[in-house]
Amino acid sequence: MLSFLTNDANSLFNIAVLIVIALGIIEGLGLLVGLSLANALDSLTPFDIDVDFDADVSSGGLTALLGWLCLNRLPLMVWLVLFLTCFAICGYLINFTLMKLHPALMAGWLSASGALLLGSLLTNKAGKRLAKLVPKNESSAISTETFAGRIATITSGNARQGYPTEASFVDNFQQKHYLLVEPIEADEQFQAGQQVVLVQKGSNGWQATRLSVE
Repeated sequence: MLSFLTNDANSLFNIAVLIVIALGIIEGLGLLVGLSLANALDSLTPFDIDVDFDADVSSGGLTALLGWLCLNRLPLMVWLVLFLTCFAICGYLINFTLMKLHPALMAGWLSASGALLLGSLLTNKAGKRLAKLVPKNESSAISTETFAGRIATITSGNARQGYPTEASFVDNFQQKHYLLVEPIEADEQFQAGQQVVLVQKGSNGWQATRLSVE
């Protein structure tokens, strides 16, 4: 077993496990002196994500990807530990299977690619359940309730009613917020680069109207 774990093909997965252990030690030591690495990471994160991962998104983008990975539902450190753990477990399983089939099949790039894909899927499944037990702390400089009336920029794709796309804006505290936006009017469409005014929160994200420039 030791020879398997020290195989070069497992290097990335060993590093992932070591990072998880290091984070746990740092968090434990921090709590002894009244500090928390988890809270520090959340407060230092320069962006916030407001997205429902079940929404029907018209195009792939940063918001949709991170929402699907449940990063919007979990504290950053909890999510990082979850993702690295899933990545390492999947990597070890892939390499163990390849070793049983034929040792020559073990290759770092092959197992890492498979572990990244399977680890992401496992993170999605486990993240949904874990979010019910460990909800994300509200670390944003402003509440999502104050988003209405703010001007956002469509960052990718096209949006029409029922098919939101990614948008972003920077608040007064220089924190960048990513969210899903769809037109409030049925015959309206938004394209990348357009500025819109957030009107109200809907089932698919935020409903908005085109910014009128007089």
